[in-house]
Amino acid sequence: MCYAIPGKILKIEGKLATIDYFGENRTAAALDIIPKHGEYVYAQGGVIVKIVPEKQALESLKEWENVFQELKKIDEQTAKTDETKFTREIRQAIHKANNSIPLSEQEIIGLLKTEDSKLETLLKAANAARQKQQGNACCVHAIIEFSNNCKNNCAYCGIRRENTQIKRYRMSVEEIIARADYAVNKLGFKALALQSGEDEYYDEEKLVEIVKGIKAKCGALIMLSIGEASIETYEKLFQAGAHAALLRFETSNKKMYEQMHCTSFENRIKCLKELKRIGFLVATGALIGLPGQTNEDIARDIALARELEPDVHSFGPFIPHGQTPLASERKPSLQQALKIIAAIRLSTPNAKILVTTALETLASNAREKALASGASSLMLDATPEKYKQLYELYPGKTTAHAKIEEEVIKTIKLLKTIGRAPTDLG
Repeated sequence: MCYAIPGKILKIEGKLATIDYFGENRTAAALDIIPKHGEYVYAQGGVIVKIVPEKQALESLKEWENVFQELKKIDEQTAKTDETKFTREIRQAIHKANNSIPLSEQEIIGLLKTEDSKLETLLKAANAARQKQQGNACCVHAIIEFSNNCKNNCAYCGIRRENTQIKRYRMSVEEIIARADYAVNKLGFKALALQSGEDEYYDEEKLVEIVKGIKAKCGALIMLSIGEASIETYEKLFQAGAHAALLRFETSNKKMYEQMHCTSFENRIKCLKELKRIGFLVATGALIGLPGQTNEDIARDIALARELEPDVHSFGPFIPHGQTPLASERKPSLQQALKIIAAIRLSTPNAKILVTTALETLASNAREKALASGASSLMLDATPEKYKQLYELYPGKTTAHAKIEEEVIKTIKLLKTIGRAPTDLG
């Protein structure tokens, strides 16, 4: 099963195409690929990534149609809720969500203060909001972590510069391209994240070579997670064919940010705004459970993410690493993380919300729980096995020894069970 459903081009206006999926019309940008009326395409993240030959598209659609409709029924049933059990805060949030009225920070705080006895009700309400806004689509991305070298010394990060206990690695340009080729053309991914520490070995020339090399072999959306590269470099990478970027602001609390980071809070926000200006699809968000973090901080994190208008919300738990200054701190509970995902969904109903790989360290069923709490996107680790366990941003990485082929099978099985289609309908 592929991680995108082919759709038929109905019309093109400028760089915006209208695409038909089983009678549902969606729009996607035609950036590198300009299809013609009537052609079939794959789209990811609202970007057309490949033109599909008609015969291949029709065969795929024939296989998908019955499966897709059955999955929709399962998802609709799973998302049903008993609204009589909603608290006043949840009812108010749903009313505002249905009328596209943003929640205030105080209203978000009200959701974050939901008592444990009412938590399941909050999570169900968020899942119902997800189903109403986005249907049963669930983006499934691959991530390749190509270097664990980093010039920075962030207090919470396991690959920080001063961690002398870690074995460092760098993948060659050829290795990165070959792994991307395998993830897209053998495993079926249509969106690919390339992540590393801020490693100066990969200068602008190497990064452009990597992006162009992948684009030459793969019909996929390329997302970069390489930190605060210069705006000029990001512009060249966009022109080379990378059209998405993952860069978290980590916390909206300026003092807390600058206690943990080497760069300034203002520079991080400026970089995010510049990425949007260039045209990147942007994924951003905050760390959950930082030492000293309050509900007020989290509410501001959610509000800031909404203000930045990202294409994907990426909020993941802080997991203390033994080789950092925060080694003795505690990680958040799964319940706390799910509550925040639900609050994001109810405060920003149309958001795409990522289940981070770090979240999956909190419990064996964290991925399923997050998807049932308003999340709508997954990222599977496609890093070569000999490097995977070395990319230790945090300890306890659940996929450190897992084969990507097995993870794909496991994920597809889970999504079928809960009625999600492993695709992004533009």
